Parts: sequence; C-alpha cells; structure tokens
Amino acid sequence: MTETAVRIENLTRDFETVRALDRLSLEVPPGIIFGFLGPNGAGKTTTINLLLGLLEPTSGRAEVLGFDTQTQGDKVRTRTGVLLEHHGLYEQLSAEDNLEFYGRIWRLPASERRARTKELLTHMGLWKRRKEKAETWSRGMKQKLALARALLHRPPLVLLDEPTAGLDVMAAAAVRDDLEALAAREGVTVFLTTHNMAEAERLCAQVAVIRDGRLLAIGHPDELRVRAGGPRLE
Repeated sequence: MTETAVRIENLTRDFETVRALDRLSLEVPPGIIFGFLGPNGAGKTTTINLLLGLLEPTSGRAEVLGFDTQTQGDKVRTRTGVLLEHHGLYEQLSAEDNLEFYGRIWRLPASERRARTKELLTHMGLWKRRKEKAETWSRGMKQKLALARALLHRPPLVLLDEPTAGLDVMAAAAVRDDLEALAAREGVTVFLTTHNMAEAERLCAQVAVIRDGRLLAIGHPDELRVRAGGPRLE
C-alpha cells in the first residue's frame, strides 16, 4: 500500500449556485479508520463521489491509493470497497447468493468465493442464515451483509458513507462492532463518513470535521474533544 491511502489537495466542487466542497485538503494514512465527520449537507457524500472518480472536481485534485481520481478512476474503483446510501443487495437472492454474485463480478475463483463468503458471514454472525433471502432480513442485518459485500474482494481501502444511518440503537451498535473487528482483522484503511461524534470517537484513529464544504479541524478524536470552542455538529 502507498504511504498515503488518500491525498486531497484544494478539492472544490460546485453545483450551479451551491459550493458543496470548498478547497478541501487532507491526507489519510493507511491502515486506520478515518472519520469524516459533519452534519447532513456538509459535503461528505460529494467527497466520496469525487474520490471514486464519479464526479469531476471544479478545481483541485485527489489521489486514492496513489491513483489520480480524474484520470485513473477505474483503477481506484477496482481497488476499493464501497458502501454508499443504497446497500447494493439483490433482495430476492439469499445472503450466500448475493456474495456469490459479487464474487463473480470481481472474478474471484470459485474456491475463494466460497471460502471468503463463509469467512465474512461467520464473523458477522450471519452464516447460519445464509440461505435466507435478503428481503426477509432486518435493516441491520442487510447492512452487515452489505459490509461483507464491500470487503469481499479484499480491497486495501473501504469507503463507507454513514453505514449506521437510520438503524436503531442495537443494530447500529452491532454494525459498529463488526466494522471495528473486521477492519482490525483485515488490516484495511476505512474512510468513514458520519454525523455522529460518539461513533467517530469509538471507531476512528483520526477525524476530520467538515461543515458547509470546509474543513474545520482534523486530529485524534481526543484532541478534537478537548479543544476549547470546538465546532458543534448538531
């Protein structure tokens, strides 16, 4: 892995009369859970879409795993795992068949698809229910399965856009537990957007705080918490 998993330099994105991202600059070291913290509408999802090469910046640039997001977006997308607002599951398929489908998309050998599916579903407590259709599962269980989908091809970087949003307290806690355990076991870098400071403090080694498209602060969660006059997100 490169010395810097994500490098963003003066990244700006305008939408007609709205500046969604305003000269954002930051670096994410490899092997950590990095929190991108801000209220709804702060520019978090726009940033992820820019990092994936799905949007072009108005100005500035970004690199993901050493690849330029504007000219090498395909290489970025094949080397990252992604969980955006939609979980990306086929609800008429079983959990096992969902991962089988995505494993084929990633061109994993059959033996690796089977082993990886069992490994991920076992660690998430879903293996015994692998034959059930995803449509019968709770939202929290679907989110766990979606996290397994994002990790299936062993990407060195995973981009997660508010993975616990809309979940009840118990389901959100379970997803956080699984994310923390899987990140540690897999050794991946996680870029996690959230509007929940407690979630960022629990999971993240570093946190960047954003509001109205502008970076307000960056550092360890403990450092940010003790800074006098720190930004309120609610």
